[in-house]
Amino acid sequence: MSVTTNETVTRSEKSGPAPAGKPQRRGFFAAGQYVPYTLLLPAVVVLVGVLAYPLFRLFDLSFQNVNRYALLAHPEMAKYIGFEGFSKILGDDQFWEVVLRSIYFTAELVILSLVLGMAIALLLNRVSNWVRVTVITVMMFVWAIPALVNGQVFRWLFSANGGVVDYLAFLVTGDESWKHYDWFADPTVGLFVVGAAVIIWGALPFLVLGLYAALTQVPPELTEAARLDGANNLQVFRHVTLPVIKPFLMISAALSFIWDFQVFAQIFALRNSSPEPGYWTIGIYLYMNGIVRSRYSESSVISIIMIVMMLAVLVFYIRQMLKIGANER
Repeated sequence: MSVTTNETVTRSEKSGPAPAGKPQRRGFFAAGQYVPYTLLLPAVVVLVGVLAYPLFRLFDLSFQNVNRYALLAHPEMAKYIGFEGFSKILGDDQFWEVVLRSIYFTAELVILSLVLGMAIALLLNRVSNWVRVTVITVMMFVWAIPALVNGQVFRWLFSANGGVVDYLAFLVTGDESWKHYDWFADPTVGLFVVGAAVIIWGALPFLVLGLYAALTQVPPELTEAARLDGANNLQVFRHVTLPVIKPFLMISAALSFIWDFQVFAQIFALRNSSPEPGYWTIGIYLYMNGIVRSRYSESSVISIIMIVMMLAVLVFYIRQMLKIGANER
């Protein structure tokens, strides 16, 4: 018993006194809790400085009768009309027709662009390095082309007089009528086929490169374990790949919705700066009212409704991202 006690005393003497705990920092930056907010503050200040006055002016115009340039140039002539502008726009059948067309068109663009982007990204994982580098380089060039130029190019490709697409359709089918087929005669075909093609063409580079980068983050051991358990390619993609890349898919879907819902330049170029009413999406409708017809207050109302619609989708997106973050903790 005495030997054990002596050994214990000797060990305690050798180890010395227990180290004192580090004094906790106090103040604003204690434990780094407020450092992220401090780093974000300059960006918030810049955004508020850039957007505050335009948003205030937008809401201010929506409650006025500024529907002629003279009233815009001479604010003292304008008067406040309350919610009369909102009632007029919300009671306009053409406005709701444009909104429905924009929703259908946006849904088509988002779904097709994500599906095609995912398919191409999966193919990039299966090709050799030189093919992958070539495809990525070409996509970077496509991404660099302005939207107006893309619209002009596709208008020539689908032209009824010497268009490349019509000629290729004639070579495949042998039908002479394809040589002068007018893709823009029917606005439904012109918008949902040609318009969708040019917009998806410009959106694919971002989606493909982003999805390919996301696919590289899928741990190979997970896919190998799934295959050893007897999962086929579809099951591996559904139960292994999709859960890993889901956050990027949510971001891509939200960004695609924002870009596609307010699309303007491609349709404007396709119809040679004069889009017919059948081609009006909400971006074109806003331009026709605000710039062409000088209805500034009405276009402000349309802009506010457009912002509210996009915010509704963003709220859903943010909730989904918060759920994903909570599950990963």
